[in-house]
Amino acid sequence: MVWFFVAIFLADLILGFMQAPVWAFILVNLIFLLLFMFKSFYPVVFEKDPEKVMNFMKNSKHPHFQFFYYFFNDQLEEAENKLRQIKSPFYRKLNEVNLLVKRKQFDEAEELARGFKDNMYKWYSLAGIAIEQGDRESYRKYKEKVRNSFYRRLMELEEMVHDGKKETVLAELDDMIPNLRGSKLLSVIQYKKDLVKRHED
Repeated sequence: MVWFFVAIFLADLILGFMQAPVWAFILVNLIFLLLFMFKSFYPVVFEKDPEKVMNFMKNSKHPHFQFFYYFFNDQLEEAENKLRQIKSPFYRKLNEVNLLVKRKQFDEAEELARGFKDNMYKWYSLAGIAIEQGDRESYRKYKEKVRNSFYRRLMELEEMVHDGKKETVLAELDDMIPNLRGSKLLSVIQYKKDLVKRHED
């Protein structure tokens, strides 16, 4: 982080000595900003190696990413501690819903999710909770409101699991994994682990 600001300072200093126009300062600073953002978020969006994504989350200074590191490693107490440090009220509540669902506290998760503003995450959360509670009517109602094809397919796969087609779902997850990246990759890997664990139980 320090070297990033040093590089900007030196670049601006050189431009100043060259008496560069204002647009050159804006352009150079914008390039530095884009490079910084790309480096900061590349692993959670584009990385295909799950270990690299996990290491990025573990070493990140953002509580949001640290939460997911512990969440994906089933260290739920540590995840809960990081939850309190997430500054965004929306993401703090959304991750709290994820944590409650993971702990099978579906009534509490549903109550919290109903308080969200209408968006995809609200409908996705409520659909997942509804199917776990055996409420297929509510599940179908919420599923229809989810337009994102990735999350919609995950809901359909969970529905197939509840219909006794777990092996078919596991096979599809195996096909999906090589084509996913970043946090979506970790989500599907975690989902597969949970399904296998359910099968063993």
